[in-house]
Amino acid sequence: MEYKYNLAKLQYDKEKIEELITRQTRRVGEIFPKKLEQQFWSLNLQRARHNISQYFWMGVLTYFVLTVLIIPGDYWIIQKEHFSHDFIKCLLGLVNGALCLLTLYAFSRYNILKAYFAHASMFIVFWAVLSMTWLTMTVYTEALKHQAMMIICMIYILGYILTGVKPIHMLMVGMLAAVITMLMLFSMYVQFDAMVMGRVLMGSCVMGFAVSKMLCARERMIYLNMLRADISEKIHRIHTTELLHLSQHDELTKISNRRTLDEMLDTFYEQSKQNNTALAVLFIDVDHFKNYNDFYGHQKGDEVISTIAKTIKNAIRHMDFVARYGGEEFVVLLPETDAHGAYAVASNIYKAIDRLEIPHAKSQVSNHVTISLGITVYRAENMTKDELLNIADQALYRAKQLGRNQIYYQSIRAINVA
Repeated sequence: MEYKYNLAKLQYDKEKIEELITRQTRRVGEIFPKKLEQQFWSLNLQRARHNISQYFWMGVLTYFVLTVLIIPGDYWIIQKEHFSHDFIKCLLGLVNGALCLLTLYAFSRYNILKAYFAHASMFIVFWAVLSMTWLTMTVYTEALKHQAMMIICMIYILGYILTGVKPIHMLMVGMLAAVITMLMLFSMYVQFDAMVMGRVLMGSCVMGFAVSKMLCARERMIYLNMLRADISEKIHRIHTTELLHLSQHDELTKISNRRTLDEMLDTFYEQSKQNNTALAVLFIDVDHFKNYNDFYGHQKGDEVISTIAKTIKNAIRHMDFVARYGGEEFVVLLPETDAHGAYAVASNIYKAIDRLEIPHAKSQVSNHVTISLGITVYRAENMTKDELLNIADQALYRAKQLGRNQIYYQSIRAINVA
């Protein structure tokens, strides 16, 4: 059965996820299969874009507060003889930082740019390291140059944490930015301590890489646990659905059982009563089925019951309902159907069973399997649904009395008049 195949596949997938969880607890690294690895990083980028987009205004407020704190501080720190030059570069640095963050937000927010978010993130980090280092290291005030160390470190850390880009890719970008920055400073004859600057650039890059690897290991565990929980939920849903199906359907015939018939009869009965529409009920019985079972055996008898159930289901309309009432008896409910319509459906069922020509040597009415049908139609008469079903049963009984292998219609009004 399809549900068993789906269940087995989900169980297998769950075992593989649990194996990955065990392996993940032992080491940090890319231990996922290729497809799962791609899904993880795709989800990681999606989460990064979502976070940047969602918390943009908080970031704007934070940047504004930092700007308010930094500008007065720089105003008092800058040496008077270099005030104009250094203060302009400080302002340019703040504007440059704001533009970098706005660009990152644009690539996270707008659908046309989202596909390029990872590449844009790496370029923004590269540009931020290069440009901010140049702006802070080309001032004349020594105290401002010391800020470059902190700014570079922040750029690297934020680049690793905010962008959702693979740490190894950001490491390569960071190292390239560090090398080009050092070459740029040397080529421009900027006065700086090469050893200290090298340590800041390389150290910040490596530290950001280490931090991001640890965070990614944590995210991997969260992702695996999320997958396991999702699979467990699907397994639970399949079990629940199957249990519900078993409780509502007859195991042999795969059509609805008597319990479901009671529920559907209650629904159709109330609809007919409220809307003043007709509800036809068909009671069906296989003629001389006990004789068939005694002669051919119960296994053959089960096959006949299953075949007849399938045939009845195929002969009725999509709006109709069929259930196995018990043994060789079936009930069909025909909503919004008058006596003529009910008789037409009953005829279709009768002819469909007759065309099967299932041999029945012990039948007293035919040489093959036949059925008897009783029909009644409810039109909001003053009676209960159990009484309605009983009248349909009486119609079936009358069909049997008249010799079986036929259709008999019992009018509710005729009974009421009588």
